[in-house]
Amino acid sequence: MSITIKQIADLANVSRATVDKVIHSRPGVKEKTKLKVLKIIKEVNYQPNIIGKALVSSKKAKKFGVILTPEYNPFVHELLQGIQKANDDFSPFGVEIETKMLTTLEPAEQISILNDFSYRGFTGIAVFPLNDTQVIMRINQIIQSGIAVVTFNSRVDGINDLCFVGQNHYKGGRTAAELLNKLVPPKSKVCVIISSKKLSCHTERLQGFRDKLAECSSSLQIVDIQENQDRKEDAFKIALNNYNKYPDLAGIYISGGGVDGIGSALEFVGAAKKIKVVCHDLTPDSCKLLKSGAVDFVLDQNPYEQGYQILKILFDDLIMNLQPESHFFEIPITITSEELIPSNWPDAG
Repeated sequence: MSITIKQIADLANVSRATVDKVIHSRPGVKEKTKLKVLKIIKEVNYQPNIIGKALVSSKKAKKFGVILTPEYNPFVHELLQGIQKANDDFSPFGVEIETKMLTTLEPAEQISILNDFSYRGFTGIAVFPLNDTQVIMRINQIIQSGIAVVTFNSRVDGINDLCFVGQNHYKGGRTAAELLNKLVPPKSKVCVIISSKKLSCHTERLQGFRDKLAECSSSLQIVDIQENQDRKEDAFKIALNNYNKYPDLAGIYISGGGVDGIGSALEFVGAAKKIKVVCHDLTPDSCKLLKSGAVDFVLDQNPYEQGYQILKILFDDLIMNLQPESHFFEIPITITSEELIPSNWPDAG
């Protein structure tokens, strides 16, 4: 049978209010008393009734808002599945979740959505932040107003967020460089396609990629770096132009969405297996290209887990009164080749 706060108070010879303060790390308890209560809690393996606490807290509905990048990136659709799972889990506790997707990567649009969520009384916001001074300022103003903010995928310095959920993107770029360096001959020409310089996740990947290549003895030559805004049609044009300009092009690294455009360009010129490609995010497009041999490795960041965790952290903070254990909830980097496509992945059979 589970033990109650009253029983802990009796064992410690203190009031229930004192035990409650210790459990919730509130001030007003002498250190000696606090240590005694904590020891009893540990010895009796006390587990708080989190469901009951959450139901009490949820008498008044809480609104959580999520701001995503444009939906034409397949990565976003994987995020949405994790968000939907969070919605299913947390809606019984009075949580309402609303998702907005940018149509561009312009700061003004993101600020407009932030303002909308703030003015409509949202208690928590999860945002994929643009690396822009005005965006940073507005997010911090919202935080100062008492709204909990979690950032995800793209870490931006200067934001006083509750937690960041995502990968070490610098390490991801270094990993991509290491893979490409092993795939192509020394001194080969490679081109790089990034989503946008307004997203720090892509500038960090690019920096990691360049730094790692500089440390390698093979001296791969980056002949071009361009943005595609995650659009496959732009990736198609960039890949085709580079192939035409550099007939000896050996590799392509794409840090964001649009890899299907690269696959189409390489197939068009008959170089789908000749030119080595490393990309990010295991999506239906990248999975298809892994199978065909047009892509060699995919670095994944588990968008489903990201979508779920950004809302769980807000739920824990605003409903359960539980602070994140760390400011950085790190999503591990996974490397997938054709042979490593998960058996449960759509169309993986």
